[in-house]
Amino acid sequence: MARSFYRPTPDNMNEGSYYHKPSDMHYEMVRRGGHYLQRQYQTGFDGKQANVRETEIDFVLGSGNHVRSYLHRTAKNTLILLPLAWYAERGGFWAMNPGFDRPDHQALRRNVTYDCMFCHNAYPGIPAEDRDPVFSSIPEGIDCQQCHGNGDRHLSLASKGAKVEEIRAAIVNPARLTPERQMEVCMQCHLETTSSSLPASIVRYGRGPFSYRPGEPLGDFMLHFDHAPGQGHEYKFEITGSVYRLRKSQCFQKSNGALKCTTCHDPHDTPRMPRLAGNVTHYRSGVLSMRVGIRRRRIASAATCRSGAPTMWFTP
Repeated sequence: MARSFYRPTPDNMNEGSYYHKPSDMHYEMVRRGGHYLQRQYQTGFDGKQANVRETEIDFVLGSGNHVRSYLHRTAKNTLILLPLAWYAERGGFWAMNPGFDRPDHQALRRNVTYDCMFCHNAYPGIPAEDRDPVFSSIPEGIDCQQCHGNGDRHLSLASKGAKVEEIRAAIVNPARLTPERQMEVCMQCHLETTSSSLPASIVRYGRGPFSYRPGEPLGDFMLHFDHAPGQGHEYKFEITGSVYRLRKSQCFQKSNGALKCTTCHDPHDTPRMPRLAGNVTHYRSGVLSMRVGIRRRRIASAATCRSGAPTMWFTP
């Protein structure tokens, strides 16, 4: 998770170019004098480059396991998502970011909102009163606070030689929460119930955009929306709907709260390419380890289980 948001360096930047036919725009990744830029232009009637614009890349979003997007920080301390992204599939290729693959895309006008930053990075510094997504300080990578809460008092007690019980009580350990609260630590970012015109969630009135604290009921911070049952959306997939799909699976429903995200996923050791591609056996064994009455004569992969399809059989 610490690799989710960072400065561009030679180690994490890719070279390349891409022509976007719907908008008739060419894109190039440029390195110049220690700076990285995303260059865009069109070909004029004389065959020369026209409408040239270069925008500096200040941050990279995404670990590179699946995708890397590029952000520009403006003079007003807002962040803009640049149109071109790098995708790891098929050995790596360039294409437009989601929402940009159209003739009338937003070009350099799509702001990174507080909702985006909530899940893609550690909590930033923001003004006390400002409706625009302004960032006074920007950390680099998701940190411990996202899952364990503020650690200032925990560190202070540890440095003063306080009792072990006091030190432990000053930090949230998700393993000591109830199964429901444990799942909600993951659900704060991985329960995308819907997308498009119907929002997945909204933050409750009066709550700050980064005021959720692990261990509190997630419903006290945000409200989630879903399609009404029987409308043909039962087997839908959203980009970050992992927990939504897990909760639909028979494995989860038959486990009485024993099956959680951390049954298969270790947040402190996220598999990276190429190890990620060979981990189907690992995740499958995680489900089998639950011993929730699965008839082992028919068992699917964890990915199939999460789809909600009836591939897991259970004893009565």
